[in-house]
Amino acid sequence: MKKKSFSLLSLSLLALGQAGYAQDSARVSQLNTVVVTATKFAKKQSETGKVMTVISREQIERNVGRSISDVLNEQTGIVINGAGSNPGKNKELYFRGATAQYTTILIDGIPVADATGLTGSAIDLRLMPIDEVERIEVLRGTQSTLYGADAIAGVINIILRKGSGKPVNASGNLTWGSNRSVKGTLGLRGQKDNVDYNVSFTHFDTDGISEAAPPEDAVNPEFDRDGLKQNSFLANVGIQATEQLKLQPFMMFTDYKSKYDAGPHQDALVNNNKSSLLHTGVRATYDLGKGRIHGNFGYQKVQRDDESEWGAMTLDGRSYFSELYGHYDVTKWLQALVGVEYRKAELLDSAFDTPYGVRSQYNTSPYAALFIKDLHGFSFEAGGRYTMHSTFGNNFTYTLNPSYLISDKLKLFVNVSSGFKAPTLTSLFSPFYGNPDLKPEETNSYEAGFQAFLLKEKIDLRVVGFKRDMKNVIAYINNKYHNFNQQNDQGAEVELALQPAKGLSVKVFYAYVDGEVTTQTAGKDTSYNNLIRRPNHSGGLNIGYRLVRNVYVSTNIRHTGSRYDIYYAPGAMTAVNAPLSAYTIWDMYAEFRFSGKGRLFINANNITNNRKYEEIKGYSVLGFNMQTGISFQL
Repeated sequence: MKKKSFSLLSLSLLALGQAGYAQDSARVSQLNTVVVTATKFAKKQSETGKVMTVISREQIERNVGRSISDVLNEQTGIVINGAGSNPGKNKELYFRGATAQYTTILIDGIPVADATGLTGSAIDLRLMPIDEVERIEVLRGTQSTLYGADAIAGVINIILRKGSGKPVNASGNLTWGSNRSVKGTLGLRGQKDNVDYNVSFTHFDTDGISEAAPPEDAVNPEFDRDGLKQNSFLANVGIQATEQLKLQPFMMFTDYKSKYDAGPHQDALVNNNKSSLLHTGVRATYDLGKGRIHGNFGYQKVQRDDESEWGAMTLDGRSYFSELYGHYDVTKWLQALVGVEYRKAELLDSAFDTPYGVRSQYNTSPYAALFIKDLHGFSFEAGGRYTMHSTFGNNFTYTLNPSYLISDKLKLFVNVSSGFKAPTLTSLFSPFYGNPDLKPEETNSYEAGFQAFLLKEKIDLRVVGFKRDMKNVIAYINNKYHNFNQQNDQGAEVELALQPAKGLSVKVFYAYVDGEVTTQTAGKDTSYNNLIRRPNHSGGLNIGYRLVRNVYVSTNIRHTGSRYDIYYAPGAMTAVNAPLSAYTIWDMYAEFRFSGKGRLFINANNITNNRKYEEIKGYSVLGFNMQTGISFQL
């Protein structure tokens, strides 16, 4: 974009921004916010020592036209590598320095997994639509006692919208954006007597940019665009069968088609991918008065069809999840939770027919926890899980989480927990890079910090330090998966939210993470930093301001520190460490609401048109881009 046009745009947007954190309330603390992810049942944040962030519906609405990857990339301690790249580029989730396979992603409390192993066991974020999300609860730290093997770095619970109010409510949005992008959502929801429902459809289409960056010395630097087309359908129903029993069947299907390039600085014209996710099941709750019994069943099918210059490949993975648990208020200050879950993953892939054939693994895990709730300011969680794995035997994990709230002004907390993670089916059995001799990973995690609420809760300050020690860590080295001796990561997070004036909200955050792996080389232990593509330092500034009743503006500045990548130059057989420079991105947002039922909005991203930074060595990033559109509710 020309400088003159850029200046006019900047003035017209009044230096607003895209800050998803802004709140219009006079209270910035989340002490009284009720969450479900910390303990698997509803509890105020003041009653738990877990480190949580809640992304509200209001914040989600200010990201229409964007993606879940964009929203998560603005959270403390989370880096989505690829969020600023071509929309079809894979989005790599790093949570407190750990890769995606160490984060559990839930939809309404049910794990959504990918047995194909393309992204470890975590679901591909490109398959997750944002438009029907009610809120997102981000739970930090090892949570294996309540959520199983993959919850080493944390848990992300995506809570979808449900039907309520009138029998029929219509809503939707339509967005136009850069690179010939169009996105639209249409939904119906409502409630009649004892039944509520929510149905929606989303379509997204973009020409994108070239996934690979042309070499600087290329004679013809013009690479073709690599587009993306995505469709998502969602339906959930709530049936109040009796006064105590509620049933909630659900179904989500989403797919995308994308083009991709041959590698760093390498264009391709024939590489195409088609991926799909079917997520379905049922949730049930039975009210006991002083507690509830919960029953969950989930099934996911992930299928990928890939055609490239190297040939065709199909990956087909199935995941099964069932769970029964109950919580009960023993006294006013003592709560108990007991449950059991079953998980199974299997591969039905033509790519795995030789030499291993169809493979599966499963585990059964009983678990239990006791909670002391606000006993003169003291709260405490003690829990354990016993995992019986079909391949790797039995393992016990635990959680100890005391916290103390002083005069509703200062919360102190400590978390000590352990984790157990079995290798994925792909890392074990892939004929290309699998290793059937892999051992499971074992983790011990430590976390401590405080949260202070000052000046009549107009200031909310949270400081957290963490340490994570992992044995038998699995890494992909020299085209094969291997166990290393151990992985040691540590870091700190600082979040400051304040409201200096009515209608004005500010949030500043900073995260530090460092880590190294220790392995044997020539009979001696060797340690080195292995946090590829993960910065030691990251942070951001978010400012939101309601100018008048119907006009809201905000700005978001995100800084990502220097990192390094493992880079294979075109035609090279040996990788080198390639440094990636630090970069800062400035985004802006504005909306105008009319009649309480609709709004006009505009997102402006990377407004300084920074094209020189790199998320992945040899791949392109989006320069200045924007989305504008309209949303409505009837």
